[in-house]
Amino acid sequence: MGIATTARSFHTKVLSAETTQLTFNSVLEDGHYTVTGTNTEWLEESRKELRGNNCVAIPTETVYGLAANALDSQAVRSIFETKGRPSDNPLIVHVSSMRMLRALYHLPPTPDVVSTEQSQSIALPFLGTDNAALEGEHLQRLLREAEANDRRQGGDGVWPEIPRAYHEVIRKFWPGALTLIMPRPPCIPIEVLGGHGSTVAVRFPSHPVARAVISACGLPLAAPSANASGKPSPTLAIHVKHDLDGRLPLIIDSGPCDVGVESTVLDAHSSNAFVNGQLLPCILRPGGVTFEELQATGGALERLRVYRRDFTSAEMELNPTTPGMKYRHYSPTAPVFLFVPSPNRDGVIPRQVQLKQKMQELLLEKGVELRKIGVVTVGKLQLETPHEDCELVTWQVADAKDLAHRIFALLRQLDETEHADAIFVQGVDEANEGLAVMNRLGKAASHHISW
Repeated sequence: MGIATTARSFHTKVLSAETTQLTFNSVLEDGHYTVTGTNTEWLEESRKELRGNNCVAIPTETVYGLAANALDSQAVRSIFETKGRPSDNPLIVHVSSMRMLRALYHLPPTPDVVSTEQSQSIALPFLGTDNAALEGEHLQRLLREAEANDRRQGGDGVWPEIPRAYHEVIRKFWPGALTLIMPRPPCIPIEVLGGHGSTVAVRFPSHPVARAVISACGLPLAAPSANASGKPSPTLAIHVKHDLDGRLPLIIDSGPCDVGVESTVLDAHSSNAFVNGQLLPCILRPGGVTFEELQATGGALERLRVYRRDFTSAEMELNPTTPGMKYRHYSPTAPVFLFVPSPNRDGVIPRQVQLKQKMQELLLEKGVELRKIGVVTVGKLQLETPHEDCELVTWQVADAKDLAHRIFALLRQLDETEHADAIFVQGVDEANEGLAVMNRLGKAASHHISW
């Protein structure tokens, strides 16, 4: 494992896409779109930079992503360099249509070792729409042949390149905050996989700006969160600029992200998803699509498991197949104290009363050495300062879904703007959106206190 730190320097531009209206011709199959409005500079600039193998920060419905050409090993390495990300931490490949995803399985293989000179000489494909590429007719023929061959073998000819265990969840949750573990297409360089493995994580984002950028450049994009490695994920363009200013040429600003936590990663393909030959799909990282929503899809997903809750794997800990599994993430500079609700709470004393007692005890213990403490609670909670020189900066959220939507922004607000010496956060039950938010807070926190 190595941490790349030799990022190039840029004058970082921030271009707004907030006033642009985008309409897509197809929900799933094709990436063709129309633009309403004159503000298209962000689209033209992102296309130029991405096809030039540079990084661009793009908004998605989950968090802002640091995107680069997923077909080029040098471009992928630049992601690791820009973030200071460990090179064995895999990336997610983003597509703008099922056609683009299917096309990846018909492109020529990418050599595992490519020099900068070779990279610059390789002609890039264009996979953005059904008919915009010179290779479009040839590719369409390959896709039709794959469909016909599948029907000859007794299949239905629908998406024959994609594991059938995923077809129903694709119809239900794509485009959206769901990442799927797929067989690695030969065209995807090994750097995307973190240098190991035979599977790749793939997502089809629903954010219209992200989808338009992918279609406009005609390339699948590898994209982790657009933050300095280990810091809270960015849900505003200003968060990206705070962490990565001067390390990439372009940030596209489309306002706040809707979901606020990263995508759910589902595995129904690799050996991790099988126990004694039976398919037992697993969530490797909770996120924007909940366990309950996936399980309700039925079939094999009725037996859905959650990694680290229902099972563990020493091999996956050593060689993760998806981001967010191996390293500490999401941490501000200030220490985070996470108050974890106990499943065996005393039902006689109201929950908020128990929480207040725990928080107040810690305030009295730590307040002597701390001048400013940030506090995030679910619902109203009135705390008393331990002494007159200690300031409490409090934020309230409505419920677990609201906490998931706002937690990264709140951690940054309390750390980077309020300059809190410590941050107290009320945890939630690990159900529905609570599973994802507690996964993130558990990694961000340096202290866990049961209540």
